[in-house]
Amino acid sequence: RPQNFLLVEKSSEFCRRFSSKLPPASLIFAFINKTTVVADMAPSTSDPDGDVTDLWVFGYGSLTWNTCFAYTSRVVGSVPGFSRRFWQANTVHRGTPDKPGRVATLVPDEKAVTWGVAYQLKGHNQVTRALQHLTIREGALGGYTTEVTRFIPADPSLPPCDVLVYLSTDENPSYLGPSTEQETAVAIAAAVGRCGYNAQYLFKLSHFMRSSVPMVTDDYLFTLEAMVRDLLGQERAKELENAQTVADELALTYRSDLDSVPVPCRYEYFPCRTECHRIEVRPASESG
Repeated sequence: RPQNFLLVEKSSEFCRRFSSKLPPASLIFAFINKTTVVADMAPSTSDPDGDVTDLWVFGYGSLTWNTCFAYTSRVVGSVPGFSRRFWQANTVHRGTPDKPGRVATLVPDEKAVTWGVAYQLKGHNQVTRALQHLTIREGALGGYTTEVTRFIPADPSLPPCDVLVYLSTDENPSYLGPSTEQETAVAIAAAVGRCGYNAQYLFKLSHFMRSSVPMVTDDYLFTLEAMVRDLLGQERAKELENAQTVADELALTYRSDLDSVPVPCRYEYFPCRTECHRIEVRPASESG
C-alpha cells in the first residue's frame, strides 16, 4: 500500500494533478494532512487555527441517498438557478471507459430550481473527513469542480444558507454537453460500473424526488426514467430497482454513527465493486 501522504490545499488542484493518474480499477489511498479545501470557497465557521468547523454541502445525485460520510443534519431543499441534467460521463462508478455512464450535473438556468439535500458538517473531524471523501469521489473520480450557491430549505421555518456544490463545466473532458433525452436514455440503459448499473442511479434519484418532494414534478428526470424502463423492459427495470448494491451497503455503514463513523480505513476511498458481497471494515488506526 502506498505510504505517501498527499497534502491538498485546494480540491481543484488535486483533481488537476491526480485525476489523470488514478487508474479506475485500483483502490485509491489518500491522507489529506491539513484540509483547507473550502477556505476560499464558502462562508463557514472556523476555529482559531483557521480550520473550517461548520460547512453545508449540497447533493443532487447519488449524495441524496449515498453519503458515505458523517454529518450533523440533513435538510431537503433546492438551489435556484440550475437545472439537473445527465450530461456528465462517468467511467468509474456507473460506467467504464468503453461504455461510459451518464450521471447528473447542474447546468445554469435562471428560471429553474434543482431539488436535493444539504448536509451540515460540524466540527473539524466531520468537515475534514467529508471533504477528504468528496475530493476523491466527486473531484478526482467524478470529474466535478466546486461552486458556492444559495440553498432554500423545503421547510419554510428553516433559514436559507450557502452551500458547497460539486458540478461540471465545459472545461471538463467528462462533460458531454447537451444531448437528447433519447441519447441519454440509451447510454444509461447500457452502462454499468463499480457501484452498480447506471439505471439504478437514475431510479434511486427518481425515488428520492417522489418520496422527499412529492409536490414537485421533475419532467426531465421522470421522462428519462420512463425511457430507460422501456429500453430495459419493465421486469428487468423492476429487478434493478429493488436490488441492493455495494453503494447501498456503504451508505448504511457510514451512517451507523454520525460522530465516529466506522469507515473502511478512515482516510481511504474505496471505489465500489459490483462483484463484492461484503464490506470489510478496519479501524482507522490500521489505515496507511
